[in-house]
Amino acid sequence: MSDELDTVFSLPAVDADPDTEIGILLMGLGADRLLAGLGVACRGPAEHPATVTMVVDQLRHGVRQDLTFGDAVAAGARRWQVACQGFAAANLRPRPRSAALRRLWADAAHALAGGADVAPQLRTDGAAERVYLTACWLRPEEITQTAEAHVVLPELPS
Repeated sequence: MSDELDTVFSLPAVDADPDTEIGILLMGLGADRLLAGLGVACRGPAEHPATVTMVVDQLRHGVRQDLTFGDAVAAGARRWQVACQGFAAANLRPRPRSAALRRLWADAAHALAGGADVAPQLRTDGAAERVYLTACWLRPEEITQTAEAHVVLPELPS
């Protein structure tokens, strides 16, 4: 069986990167929640990815006074648009997909880290932003479509 068609189910290694396990959980979230997480993560670069996920859930249920879910999605959409410029500058394209989620995550995280060396738009300020950006990049078409629906472009002066 080739590396491209890895379908082996495996449990995480004891010394596995914790971002990978959080990332695998995030892969199952809807695009609007991923963008909201990206937006929240950009507001608090020192936040842990799990903390950001809890904040997003609180925003969805309207229990926070400091931010709305829609504002978080819009902030994430703006960050995604910047990242898309970085993907183009670094010539990053999604590779063939593995059915092994940990391998899929590791490949995407590695590609983004390499892209950040080339394109400053892909540099992140903390673990939460890095994890949410990686999760978004694994579904670029869906994330882009959702981002375009949530970003209000500034009006041009007449």
